[in-house]
Amino acid sequence: MSAKTEERPAPPGQMDVTPLAKARQKSWFTEFRRRAMDEGEPYVIAAAVSPHEIFHALDVPLVTNTWYSSIISAKRLSPHYFDLMDRLGYHEDLPRYLSLPMISTLDDDPERAPYGGLPRPALILDRLRGDYAQRITTEWARAFDCPKFFLDVPVQRHLIPDWWRHAQTDWETLYGTERLDYHVEQIEALIDTAETVTGRRLDRDVLTEEMHRINRAGELLAEARDLIATSRPCPVALPDQLTNVMAATWNRGSQWSVDHMQAYRDEIANRVEDGYGICSGEKHRLLWINTGLWFNTAFYRAFEESHGAVFVWSMYSNYFSDGYRKYFEGDSLRALAARSISMNEQLHLPPWMAGWIEQQARDFGASGAVMLTPVGDRLSAYGTRACKRALEAAGLPVLELSASMVDARLWDNDAMIAKVGDFIETRIEGQA
Repeated sequence: MSAKTEERPAPPGQMDVTPLAKARQKSWFTEFRRRAMDEGEPYVIAAAVSPHEIFHALDVPLVTNTWYSSIISAKRLSPHYFDLMDRLGYHEDLPRYLSLPMISTLDDDPERAPYGGLPRPALILDRLRGDYAQRITTEWARAFDCPKFFLDVPVQRHLIPDWWRHAQTDWETLYGTERLDYHVEQIEALIDTAETVTGRRLDRDVLTEEMHRINRAGELLAEARDLIATSRPCPVALPDQLTNVMAATWNRGSQWSVDHMQAYRDEIANRVEDGYGICSGEKHRLLWINTGLWFNTAFYRAFEESHGAVFVWSMYSNYFSDGYRKYFEGDSLRALAARSISMNEQLHLPPWMAGWIEQQARDFGASGAVMLTPVGDRLSAYGTRACKRALEAAGLPVLELSASMVDARLWDNDAMIAKVGDFIETRIEGQA
């Protein structure tokens, strides 16, 4: 299929910066393909909740397992790979978001796999977050015949309810000195391993500069988030938020990420000043809870005309600003440890998750939330039920959808639209 026939008209109200974010991701992958696939340069596969900054500072190409999983899903290839997973005898409760890239490697079909499939990496990096990550990564590394490295984060002993208010400056108290000491030791070991398998040497001044740029990009995103939260009607569709913020997240530490967040913030500010809204008849604001529905982001806009309902927030809207920013002087590795040490818990586990989302509901003026509870993915589903109870107790109606963020076989679009429509009519409008 030619590039021309693949082009699709821009969604109504799409931001001018959104194609720039997509272009950046395309250029990033073109460069990755040249370096890692064509020229055989060492590269790393890393979990999304691991310290990518080490490899950025080493100038080592990096991809995340979840990024490639979302690419497979967006290209409508997940049904083939999950059918193969069943035929190979993997149990049906294997977490699909993290197992999909492994299955594409086991399939060993470059003609089918996106971009010909991932080549053998120099290292696979994962963080132990549940009872399966180690085994999936071990299987995948065995298929590639490559080294693996695991980060193990000790349990948090003391919880601070409003963690997002302390995360930027008081992270020593928030996360605990002993936990941070241990995590720094692990990151030091990771650096040694990375230098060995890639033949590079880390310049810590470069790492420090990248860490400061991440803080600046987070500041700009915080300003963008506040504009969206306080403006009526909502000036930015959720798919635009996902595209722009995730591009800056994957490219974090680069000057491009700072410049793009500046352009993103400025365009939102201009829209607010002009009184622009993506839904002129906005009546209801909704939150999307949990991982993105990557194979069908158009779903987020399906209720604007029919119900005046706009999805205004997801965890991607501002975790980069709330969770990533770590202001520091001197010790960039300790700040990096603080950045990654509780990232998964804050996004997926109570009470971290629920308290943060309750605050977003208040700030964005949400009248309801839709929660994706992934089938067979315990990592993303651990805290959903507790979070739902907490939000309902706080007066926010929540609809729980059981589906998968990457397995299109489990998604009946008409049925899901009907469920959300009924939820708006009975739970939100019914209690108004």
